[in-house]
Amino acid sequence: MNEMTQEFLRNINFLLEKEYNPRDVARYSFSFSLDHRIEDRKLEYAVDYIGGMDAGPEFELTKEELIEFINTNLL
Repeated sequence: MNEMTQEFLRNINFLLEKEYNPRDVARYSFSFSLDHRIEDRKLEYAVDYIGGMDAGPEFELTKEELIEFINTNLL
């Protein structure tokens, strides 16, 4: 796993340890995409998908769904 993916996951895990708020996770993901040039396709997909959770309640993932998504797409 590359260093950028590790950084992204560390910060997502930090947000998951607190009271889970999908909007905070989506904002972080969007901010991450602006701050980094992501060349890894899997990471790019995950960051984009998670960042889209704030588009509306129908796009939000529960904490369990987010963990499953990360496990499936990044680990």
